[in-house]
Amino acid sequence: MKIRQAKNNDKQQILSFCKNTFRWGDYIDRVWDKWLAEKNLLAIETNGNAVGICNAAISSNQVWIEGIRINPDFRRKGYASALVMRAEMLARRKNLRISRMIIAKNNKRSLSMAKHLGYHIEDIWALYNLLPKRKKTKARIASKSKGLEELIQSDTFSESWNWFSLEPRILKKLIKQGRIIVYTKDKKPQAIGVWNNTSKLDDDVIQLGYLNGTYSGIRQILYFIENKAYENAKNRIQILVQDKINLKVLGLEKRMLFCLVKKEL
Repeated sequence: MKIRQAKNNDKQQILSFCKNTFRWGDYIDRVWDKWLAEKNLLAIETNGNAVGICNAAISSNQVWIEGIRINPDFRRKGYASALVMRAEMLARRKNLRISRMIIAKNNKRSLSMAKHLGYHIEDIWALYNLLPKRKKTKARIASKSKGLEELIQSDTFSESWNWFSLEPRILKKLIKQGRIIVYTKDKKPQAIGVWNNTSKLDDDVIQLGYLNGTYSGIRQILYFIENKAYENAKNRIQILVQDKINLKVLGLEKRMLFCLVKKEL
Protein backbone atom coordinates (compact mmCIF):
# COMPACT_ATOMS: atom_id res chain seq x y z
CA MET A 1 0.00 0.00 0.00
CA LYS A 2 1.34 3.43 -1.01
CA ILE A 3 -0.27 6.86 -0.70
CA ARG A 4 0.82 9.56 -3.12
CA GLN A 5 -0.46 12.55 -5.04
CA ALA A 6 -2.88 11.43 -7.74
CA LYS A 7 -1.72 11.52 -11.36
CA ASN A 8 -3.70 12.10 -14.52
CA ASN A 9 -3.10 8.53 -15.69
CA ASP A 10 -4.93 7.29 -12.56
CA LYS A 11 -8.15 8.75 -13.89
CA GLN A 12 -9.50 5.80 -15.84
CA GLN A 13 -8.66 3.30 -13.08
CA ILE A 14 -10.47 5.42 -10.51
CA LEU A 15 -13.49 6.29 -12.65
CA SER A 16 -13.97 2.62 -13.50
CA PHE A 17 -15.34 2.03 -9.98
CA CYS A 18 -16.89 5.49 -9.47
CA LYS A 19 -19.84 5.08 -11.79
CA ASN A 20 -22.53 3.72 -9.49
CA THR A 21 -21.48 4.98 -6.07
CA PHE A 22 -24.94 6.46 -5.48
CA ARG A 23 -28.34 5.66 -6.95
CA TRP A 24 -27.86 8.52 -9.43
CA GLY A 25 -24.21 7.71 -10.24
CA ASP A 26 -21.25 9.81 -9.04
CA TYR A 27 -19.63 13.22 -9.51
CA ILE A 28 -15.92 12.32 -9.47
CA ASP A 29 -15.66 12.57 -13.26
CA ARG A 30 -16.89 16.20 -13.06
CA VAL A 31 -14.36 17.32 -10.43
CA TRP A 32 -11.34 15.18 -11.28
CA ASP A 33 -9.51 17.79 -13.39
CA LYS A 34 -10.16 20.56 -10.86
CA TRP A 35 -9.00 18.47 -7.91
CA LEU A 36 -5.94 17.26 -9.79
CA ALA A 37 -4.96 20.85 -10.65
CA GLU A 38 -5.23 21.89 -6.98
CA LYS A 39 -2.65 19.17 -6.16
CA ASN A 40 -4.36 17.90 -3.01
CA LEU A 41 -5.94 14.83 -4.58
CA LEU A 42 -4.53 11.75 -2.87
CA ALA A 43 -4.38 8.26 -4.38
CA ILE A 44 -3.69 4.96 -2.70
CA GLU A 45 -2.10 2.25 -4.80
CA THR A 46 -1.28 -1.42 -4.49
CA ASN A 47 0.83 -3.40 -6.95
CA GLY A 48 1.15 -0.26 -9.05
CA ASN A 49 -2.61 0.24 -9.44
CA ALA A 50 -4.61 3.14 -8.00
CA VAL A 51 -7.38 1.61 -5.91
CA GLY A 52 -8.66 4.61 -3.96
CA ILE A 53 -8.69 8.40 -3.69
CA CYS A 54 -9.72 11.29 -1.49
CA ASN A 55 -9.41 15.04 -1.94
CA ALA A 56 -8.00 17.29 0.78
CA ALA A 57 -9.47 20.74 0.10
CA ILE A 58 -7.29 23.21 1.99
CA SER A 59 -8.78 26.56 3.05
CA SER A 60 -7.58 29.25 5.42
CA ASN A 61 -8.58 27.44 8.60
CA GLN A 62 -9.42 23.81 7.86
CA VAL A 63 -8.99 20.78 5.65
CA TRP A 64 -12.19 19.55 4.03
CA ILE A 65 -11.92 15.84 3.22
CA GLU A 66 -14.16 14.74 0.36
CA GLY A 67 -14.61 12.20 -2.40
CA ILE A 68 -13.34 9.14 -0.54
CA ARG A 69 -13.63 6.27 -3.00
CA ILE A 70 -12.18 2.77 -2.66
CA ASN A 71 -12.30 0.00 -5.26
CA PRO A 72 -14.84 -2.57 -3.96
CA ASP A 73 -12.20 -5.31 -4.15
CA PHE A 74 -10.05 -3.45 -1.60
CA ARG A 75 -12.61 -2.23 0.90
CA ARG A 76 -12.52 -3.00 4.64
CA LYS A 77 -8.72 -3.08 4.59
CA GLY A 78 -8.16 0.32 6.22
CA TYR A 79 -7.43 2.14 2.96
CA ALA A 80 -10.05 4.86 3.53
CA SER A 81 -8.75 5.50 7.04
CA ALA A 82 -5.19 5.71 5.70
CA LEU A 83 -6.25 8.34 3.14
CA VAL A 84 -8.03 10.42 5.79
CA MET A 85 -5.00 10.33 8.08
CA ARG A 86 -2.73 11.44 5.22
CA ALA A 87 -5.08 14.35 4.48
CA GLU A 88 -4.91 15.32 8.17
CA MET A 89 -1.11 15.21 7.98
CA LEU A 90 -1.16 17.62 5.03
CA ALA A 91 -3.32 19.98 7.10
CA ARG A 92 -0.98 19.85 10.10
CA ARG A 93 1.95 20.73 7.86
CA LYS A 94 0.06 23.91 6.94
CA ASN A 95 -0.64 24.63 10.61
CA LEU A 96 -4.37 23.93 10.21
CA ARG A 97 -6.13 22.54 13.25
CA ILE A 98 -9.59 21.56 12.00
CA SER A 99 -10.67 18.71 9.75
CA ARG A 100 -14.25 18.24 8.55
CA MET A 101 -16.21 15.77 6.42
CA ILE A 102 -19.87 15.29 5.48
CA ILE A 103 -21.28 11.75 5.68
CA ALA A 104 -24.78 10.53 4.88
CA LYS A 105 -26.57 9.69 8.12
CA ASN A 106 -27.42 6.20 6.83
CA ASN A 107 -23.77 5.45 5.97
CA LYS A 108 -23.02 3.57 9.17
CA ARG A 109 -19.64 2.21 8.06
CA SER A 110 -18.24 5.63 7.19
CA LEU A 111 -19.60 7.15 10.40
CA SER A 112 -18.00 4.32 12.37
CA MET A 113 -14.67 4.96 10.62
CA ALA A 114 -14.89 8.68 11.38
CA LYS A 115 -15.63 8.00 15.05
CA HIS A 116 -12.70 5.57 15.24
CA LEU A 117 -10.42 8.30 13.81
CA GLY A 118 -11.51 10.80 16.46
CA TYR A 119 -14.28 12.72 14.68
CA HIS A 120 -17.49 13.79 16.37
CA ILE A 121 -20.81 14.84 14.87
CA GLU A 122 -20.85 18.62 14.83
CA ASP A 123 -24.33 19.02 13.34
CA ILE A 124 -27.02 17.26 11.30
CA TRP A 125 -27.88 18.83 7.95
CA ALA A 126 -30.77 18.13 5.60
CA LEU A 127 -30.93 18.32 1.81
CA TYR A 128 -34.10 19.69 0.23
CA ASN A 129 -34.97 20.09 -3.43
CA LEU A 130 -37.16 22.89 -4.76
CA LEU A 131 -38.14 23.85 -8.30
CA PRO A 132 -37.63 27.34 -9.73
CA LYS A 133 -40.77 29.45 -9.83
CA ARG A 134 -41.63 33.09 -10.35
CA LYS A 135 -42.39 34.50 -6.91
CA LYS A 136 -42.81 37.87 -5.28
CA THR A 137 -40.60 38.32 -2.25
CA LYS A 138 -39.61 40.98 0.25
CA ALA A 139 -36.20 39.39 0.84
CA ARG A 140 -33.22 41.27 -0.58
CA ILE A 141 -29.44 41.01 -1.01
CA ALA A 142 -27.84 42.32 2.19
CA SER A 143 -25.58 45.37 2.03
CA LYS A 144 -24.37 45.41 5.64
CA SER A 145 -23.83 42.94 8.47
CA LYS A 146 -25.60 44.86 11.24
CA GLY A 147 -28.05 42.58 13.03
CA LEU A 148 -27.20 39.54 10.91
CA GLU A 149 -24.75 37.87 13.30
CA GLU A 150 -27.59 37.42 15.80
CA LEU A 151 -29.39 35.21 13.26
CA ILE A 152 -26.47 32.82 12.76
CA GLN A 153 -26.76 29.64 14.81
CA SER A 154 -24.10 27.56 13.13
CA ASP A 155 -20.31 27.53 12.92
CA THR A 156 -20.51 26.60 9.23
CA PHE A 157 -22.27 27.09 5.91
CA SER A 158 -22.25 24.98 2.77
CA GLU A 159 -20.78 25.93 -0.59
CA SER A 160 -21.03 23.33 -3.34
CA TRP A 161 -21.02 20.48 -0.80
CA ASN A 162 -18.09 21.84 1.17
CA TRP A 163 -18.72 23.27 4.62
CA PHE A 164 -16.75 26.36 5.66
CA SER A 165 -16.53 28.40 8.86
CA LEU A 166 -19.23 31.05 9.12
CA GLU A 167 -17.53 33.67 11.24
CA PRO A 168 -17.93 37.50 11.19
CA ARG A 169 -15.01 37.97 8.79
CA ILE A 170 -16.48 35.45 6.35
CA LEU A 171 -19.96 36.96 6.71
CA LYS A 172 -18.64 40.37 5.61
CA LYS A 173 -16.86 38.75 2.66
CA LEU A 174 -20.07 37.01 1.58
CA ILE A 175 -21.96 40.32 1.80
CA LYS A 176 -19.41 41.95 -0.54
CA GLN A 177 -19.93 39.03 -2.94
CA GLY A 178 -23.69 39.61 -2.92
CA ARG A 179 -24.36 36.18 -1.48
CA ILE A 180 -26.25 37.06 1.70
CA ILE A 181 -30.05 37.22 1.46
CA VAL A 182 -31.91 38.98 4.23
CA TYR A 183 -35.54 39.57 5.12
CA THR A 184 -36.12 42.65 7.27
CA LYS A 185 -39.23 43.74 9.13
CA ASP A 186 -39.55 46.97 11.12
CA LYS A 187 -35.90 47.71 10.25
CA LYS A 188 -34.74 44.52 11.99
CA PRO A 189 -33.37 41.46 10.15
CA GLN A 190 -35.73 38.49 10.61
CA ALA A 191 -34.04 35.83 8.46
CA ILE A 192 -30.75 35.19 6.67
CA GLY A 193 -29.70 32.93 3.82
CA VAL A 194 -26.39 32.22 2.07
CA TRP A 195 -26.74 31.36 -1.61
CA ASN A 196 -24.43 30.07 -4.30
CA ASN A 197 -25.39 31.27 -7.77
CA THR A 198 -24.05 28.10 -9.39
CA SER A 199 -23.02 24.77 -7.92
CA LYS A 200 -19.45 23.77 -8.78
CA LEU A 201 -20.83 20.30 -9.48
CA ASP A 202 -23.93 21.14 -11.50
CA ASP A 203 -24.31 24.19 -13.74
CA ASP A 204 -28.10 23.91 -13.73
CA VAL A 205 -28.39 24.17 -9.93
CA ILE A 206 -28.68 27.08 -7.53
CA GLN A 207 -27.79 26.27 -3.91
CA LEU A 208 -28.87 27.74 -0.63
CA GLY A 209 -26.12 26.83 1.83
CA TYR A 210 -27.42 28.33 5.07
CA LEU A 211 -30.81 29.46 6.34
CA ASN A 212 -32.18 30.64 9.65
CA GLY A 213 -34.72 33.05 11.08
CA THR A 214 -38.42 33.41 11.76
CA TYR A 215 -40.89 31.21 9.94
CA SER A 216 -42.21 34.09 7.83
CA GLY A 217 -38.69 35.36 7.12
CA ILE A 218 -37.45 31.94 6.01
CA ARG A 219 -40.42 31.66 3.68
CA GLN A 220 -39.53 35.00 2.06
CA ILE A 221 -35.94 33.83 1.51
CA LEU A 222 -37.17 30.62 -0.08
CA TYR A 223 -39.39 32.70 -2.37
CA PHE A 224 -36.29 34.77 -3.25
CA ILE A 225 -34.27 31.69 -4.21
CA GLU A 226 -37.17 30.21 -6.21
CA ASN A 227 -37.47 33.44 -8.18
CA LYS A 228 -33.70 33.84 -8.62
CA ALA A 229 -33.44 30.31 -10.03
CA TYR A 230 -36.33 31.07 -12.39
CA GLU A 231 -34.68 34.29 -13.59
CA ASN A 232 -31.36 32.48 -14.18
CA ALA A 233 -33.01 29.58 -16.03
CA LYS A 234 -31.79 26.98 -13.55
CA ASN A 235 -33.45 23.58 -13.48
CA ARG A 236 -33.52 23.03 -9.73
CA ILE A 237 -32.64 24.36 -6.31
CA GLN A 238 -30.69 22.53 -3.61
CA ILE A 239 -31.22 23.71 -0.06
CA LEU A 240 -28.73 22.58 2.58
CA VAL A 241 -29.92 23.52 6.04
CA GLN A 242 -29.49 22.38 9.62
CA ASP A 243 -32.08 19.71 10.30
CA LYS A 244 -33.34 21.62 13.33
CA ILE A 245 -34.63 24.34 10.97
CA ASN A 246 -38.26 23.59 10.13
CA LEU A 247 -38.90 24.30 6.44
CA LYS A 248 -42.43 24.50 5.08
CA VAL A 249 -43.01 25.80 1.57
CA LEU A 250 -45.22 24.32 -1.13
CA GLY A 251 -43.19 22.04 -3.41
CA LEU A 252 -40.30 21.54 -0.98
CA GLU A 253 -38.93 17.97 -1.05
CA LYS A 254 -36.78 16.65 1.80
CA ARG A 255 -34.25 14.20 0.37
CA MET A 256 -31.53 13.12 2.82
CA LEU A 257 -29.87 13.75 6.17
CA PHE A 258 -26.12 14.24 6.55
CA CYS A 259 -23.75 14.28 9.52
CA LEU A 260 -21.17 17.07 9.51
CA VAL A 261 -18.22 15.59 11.40
CA LYS A 262 -15.30 17.51 12.87
CA LYS A 263 -11.92 16.75 14.39
CA GLU A 264 -9.47 19.02 16.16
CA LEU A 265 -6.03 18.22 14.76
